[in-house]
Amino acid sequence: MYKFKSTTGLGVAQVLAGSALIALVAIFIKILVVDYSLPILVVAFWRNLFVCTALLIGLTLFKPELLRAGRKNLPVLAGYGFILTMLNGVWGGSVYFNGASVATVLVYISVPLTVIGQWWLGGEKPSARLIPSIVLCLIGCALVCGIQGISDFALTPMGMFLGLFSGVFYAGYALMGRECALRGINPYTVLMHIFAFAALFLLIADLFSNGLIPGAATSPAQILLPGVPLKVWGLILTLAMGPTMLGWLLINMSLSKLTPSVASILLTTEPMMTALIAIPTLGEYMTTMQWAGCFLILGGVIVLKKRG
Repeated sequence: MYKFKSTTGLGVAQVLAGSALIALVAIFIKILVVDYSLPILVVAFWRNLFVCTALLIGLTLFKPELLRAGRKNLPVLAGYGFILTMLNGVWGGSVYFNGASVATVLVYISVPLTVIGQWWLGGEKPSARLIPSIVLCLIGCALVCGIQGISDFALTPMGMFLGLFSGVFYAGYALMGRECALRGINPYTVLMHIFAFAALFLLIADLFSNGLIPGAATSPAQILLPGVPLKVWGLILTLAMGPTMLGWLLINMSLSKLTPSVASILLTTEPMMTALIAIPTLGEYMTTMQWAGCFLILGGVIVLKKRG
């Protein structure tokens, strides 16, 4: 088995850049789902389809050898694509039942889960040096998302279920990315396959949902987004090519240099970056408590870097 350092400068830079790009996803989703009333899982289907198609064309033209992942790796990539699909769906459901702020906080239960999962799968034993980073980043994340007290977590049973499981699948994404890195699968190959599998799974969900899955198409015809203006298709394409493809590519690249636990801690910078981006793009402003959360997240990242 390959061994990697727990942190490297390049790996940290890659995951932070990826986190900044992924932070843009929430901005695009808010515009597409709230302003244009598009079903979130239909948007996810087209986003995933555009990503895998772009990678397929690009690799065919410039790196055809990366199109082949190897037969023994296909089950792993299919499972990885299923985790990505479930993350899309469960996260969307969590936002639907809990609201964006609470859903964002709950997804970061993935941080301790990733640390435990990495250990359980034979990785390094969790050390005390991770605890300050985890605590600072999670508290900071909660403040940035506007969670000020336990009353903000007055969840329905379905909301709690979806919120916690979004964290499970987020942890699973990091752990599967690490497994692909250990297998030596190129990140471009990984992304092309998992987004292709995710697009297929989402298409099946949209086709056969019959209105039972929140955020899915209510009819097969709705998958084609009839009557949607060309500029909206441009937004979906931009979402796919920019924040989604480049963001996850950088994160997957970082997993050959960072342990999943370290990458997960660094990814808690995402809600902070989303909040900062929303100021000029959506005209939103942060409270004093949210700014305090930003500084706590930065403190957690600095502690991790200094001790990594």
